[in-house]
Parts: sequence; C-alpha cells; structure tokens
Amino acid sequence: MNRSICIAALAAAAFGAFGIAKANAAPSIEFQDFYLSYRYLPDNEAPGYHGSTPENAINLSYANAWTYGSNFFSLDFEQFNLGDASQTIAPQSNLGSSEFYGVFRTTLSGNKISGTSDFAIGPFSDIGFQLGADYDVQNDSFASYKRLVVAGPEFDVALPKGFWSISPQVSHEWDTNGFAYPEGPRDSFAVTYEIETAWLYPFNIGPVPLQFTGFANLIGPKGRGYSEPAGFSGDFYHKTEILFHPKLMLDAGSLIGYTPGKLMVGVGYEWWMNKFGSYKPYVEGTQQSSVFFEVGYHFD
Repeated sequence: MNRSICIAALAAAAFGAFGIAKANAAPSIEFQDFYLSYRYLPDNEAPGYHGSTPENAINLSYANAWTYGSNFFSLDFEQFNLGDASQTIAPQSNLGSSEFYGVFRTTLSGNKISGTSDFAIGPFSDIGFQLGADYDVQNDSFASYKRLVVAGPEFDVALPKGFWSISPQVSHEWDTNGFAYPEGPRDSFAVTYEIETAWLYPFNIGPVPLQFTGFANLIGPKGRGYSEPAGFSGDFYHKTEILFHPKLMLDAGSLIGYTPGKLMVGVGYEWWMNKFGSYKPYVEGTQQSSVFFEVGYHFD
C-alpha cells in the first residue's frame, strides 16, 4: 500500500468515530475573525545561497469557531528584493521574486461533537482531530511548487484566556526543485511526523493592552524526494526542520480611543533551522534568524 494513504485512512477513521455523535442543532458560526496585515522581515535566507534579502509580505487570515470545531485559513503574498541569486529566474529581471503561500487547517472538537466535557482531560480543555493542507508557489530559480497534507490529533491547553493548541501530525509533502530538475518533475517526499503549535495570550502592562501570539512547526526528516538525474548530487537527504515565529502585538487602536482589538502593531522574531529541511555544510542559507515588524487590522 502507498504510504501516503496512511493520512487518508487516519482521517477517515477519525471522521467515522466522530460521526456517531448526535447533532441537536443545525451547524452555525459562533465566532469569526478576518485579519489583514503587512509584515517586513529584513533578513530572509534562501537555501542554496549565502546572504540575506528583505521580505515584504501581505497576509490575509481567517479563523472561526463553529458548532463542531474550528477552521483557520491564511494567505501570504510575499515579495523578496533582488538580493540573492536564487531570486533571479530571469536575468533581466530587477524585481526579485514573489511567493504565494496558503495554509488551511480544520479541527473537529471532541467536546462539541460529543456534547460532553469528556475530552477535557488533565491540562487539556479539549482534544480534537485536525486535517490540513499547505500550498506554495514561487517564481525564483528553485521554482517551489509545494503541496502538503497533514492529519492528526489536536490538544487544546486549558488557559484562563486566549488559546494554545498543540497538534502532533502525520504529513506528506510534494514539491519541485528547479536546480535538480529543470525539466519539472515533482519531488514526492517520505511520509513523516510534524508537530504544530499556535498560541495567543492577551495581557496588560499597566494601561497598555498586549498580545503574545505566534506559531511554531517541527517537521521530521522527509527523505530524498525523487531520484537524482544522472550526474547530479545536490539533492541531499533532509534533516529535522524547526520554524519558530513568535510576536508581541500592541492593541494600538485602544490607546487612541478607537475600537479595542482592531488596529494592531508589533514586533516579532523568526528563527528557522534547516529551512525546507536542507542543512549546512551542504547547503548555504538554511539557518534564518530575523526580527520582523507587523501592522494589522481585525475585521469582524
């Protein structure tokens, strides 16, 4: 059996188990939030090249809670300056490269579907099941065309306010490598593990309202992908990848008499070890460390 079927089988089993629960009300949206933001990160790294280049990004995200669980959707539109060679797919270009990255996660809540608090266990307020997918395309020389599917349980940590979710998952990634395969075949990596966590904790320092929020991903070794073309030895095995993206956001609107929880400004830090699974000393540009700045607005 193809190993990628494991994810579908796991998902089907979870949906089947949840499906035996009785629904007493029609599904409805309990909460929703649209967030539009701009982010500036001065030191983006590109695997395969030494040096960094600025990144400008527009993000549109949507989150909701509904009768049986929650959903999250994020779209990043990123522009990289012409600061490293990987971003010059056309020699005559002076614009750098652009990237589109989409993320979707949907979670079924054990407590909501069962209509009980049986899934509130120990430090967890709820245990559910999460499915998700990533989609990425970039017009640089690497020519990324990433597709990722994930599935696994989600554990919601009990907090007095805000949220903290932890999701150990099975993941399978497909991608391209324009350096290794200029003719365009796809990399199909090995099924591996992935641990995702996201959090938001609001607090005040005196009269100043703040939010500590962000996400982190740990992705296990995913193998080699396709066999290398004859004479090419650049597609090395991949190592564990870690992406850590925390930020401290200020509710600026409430300080100027505007509606609280709308206008946000802040600073964050992005640390990315073994970016895309590549690693030194074989590949340069795989260790990213940069402060970033963000301004955003929440729409109901």
